[in-house]
Amino acid sequence: MNNKKQHARTLLGLAILSGLVAAGHAQAGGFATPTFGAEGWGRAFGGGSMFKDDPSSAYNNPAAMAFIDHNIAQFNIDYARINIKYKGTAKDYAGNDPAAVTLDPNTGDMTSVPRTGTGGQGGFTAWLPTGFMVMPIGDRFAFGLSQVVPMGARTTWDDDWIGRDFAVDTRIETVGVTGSLSFKVNDEFSIGGGAIVQHTKGFVSQNIDLYAAAALAPGVGIPFPSGVGHSLIRVKVDNTSVGWFAGVAWKPTLQDTLGLNYHAKIKNKLEGKYNIYADPGSQALVEGGLPNALYPGLNLQMNGNATTQLDIPANASFDWVHQFTDRFTLGASVTWTQWSSFKNLTLKSDGSTIVAIPYNYKDAWMVSLGGDYKLTDDFTLRAGVATDQTPTRNSTRDPRIPDGDRIFTSLGFGYKIRAIPGLGIDGSYSHQFVEKAKLQTHNQDRLGGATLDGKADAYGDVVSLGVTYEF
Repeated sequence: MNNKKQHARTLLGLAILSGLVAAGHAQAGGFATPTFGAEGWGRAFGGGSMFKDDPSSAYNNPAAMAFIDHNIAQFNIDYARINIKYKGTAKDYAGNDPAAVTLDPNTGDMTSVPRTGTGGQGGFTAWLPTGFMVMPIGDRFAFGLSQVVPMGARTTWDDDWIGRDFAVDTRIETVGVTGSLSFKVNDEFSIGGGAIVQHTKGFVSQNIDLYAAAALAPGVGIPFPSGVGHSLIRVKVDNTSVGWFAGVAWKPTLQDTLGLNYHAKIKNKLEGKYNIYADPGSQALVEGGLPNALYPGLNLQMNGNATTQLDIPANASFDWVHQFTDRFTLGASVTWTQWSSFKNLTLKSDGSTIVAIPYNYKDAWMVSLGGDYKLTDDFTLRAGVATDQTPTRNSTRDPRIPDGDRIFTSLGFGYKIRAIPGLGIDGSYSHQFVEKAKLQTHNQDRLGGATLDGKADAYGDVVSLGVTYEF
């Protein structure tokens, strides 16, 4: 392949890949999203889906469905509000304060917005729907259906954020539909398994300082100014993939239920299309000003295709639930996620590897404890706490994943409506305290060579409401 053409494609690849890894980090470590109903959120996921008659077992541990002796349908809606504040510095390749770029989505016109100060505000709000259904088949089998959001990422930074050369907007969502089956071996032991079909779509965007990239290009040697040109890359992705999961459940005593589940790694090949928008000066710089030194033949208005891999890592959980009295039940869980399988993001085009960006995640653990207390036969209170490790490393953390260790604290309730037999509502509130994350990173030269040195402080709130009907 022509080396100059390789440089142009590398520019696109770096921009695409650096945006695709943005994470819904205030929901769970990395880009994973908890897959529980309102009851599970109220317990901070303690005990998993092993509590009596929990329909979320249809996905989280299908073996537990075998101990449900009647039909259950449930719909949940989660409202998440995530806040991120950055405090620190951002400099262009020459050590100066950079400028921001805004894009009119209707006309494609771009304007420069001065970036001052040492901070930035980011975050998002989102609605996440989930649904579960469990249907017993005879005395030993049960069938389950679910709709879950196993992966989610959405972040929007202020227009004047000083780090816009590292991240602008991100929206990646995965919606999965599952089917599962369980078999009760005897009154104490059951097994189960299932499959998931998931659809991923997303949108990311990022600024590119082409003047700075030209100044840093090998063999150019011209001290171009930075922050005077306007260019923005926008990427859309779309893919469908499949995976599997399985579990076992055991009731060693009348008061105890134990569960072990495993969700296999899901290979997720994303196909993306990018658009690059630039002011006339930046476009002329690339297409005409330095055709032999920088990115010859690159059309900044064109669409281009690329593929990359953003897999969902394997995870396993051990859950325990103990019923102390008729009114008080407590659950505990330990969850391991194989984030170490996420080494890097590799961009390919026409079957050739263009660039690979290292992330080198590490395996992470979540430990949670939560329970139910029945105030009356119809009204239940819930509470829970959990600790969740971040898979990110200081050496590779960037502002798209300003992820730190977190603590979940949750409160919830459940109420059975006597006027409508079988109908109940559940609600919960979860607050997440996220450890401050250090951000000391240097952008790739072909993206402008900017630097970022500071800390990101994040927190999150999730309100969940569920409606359950037993029939």
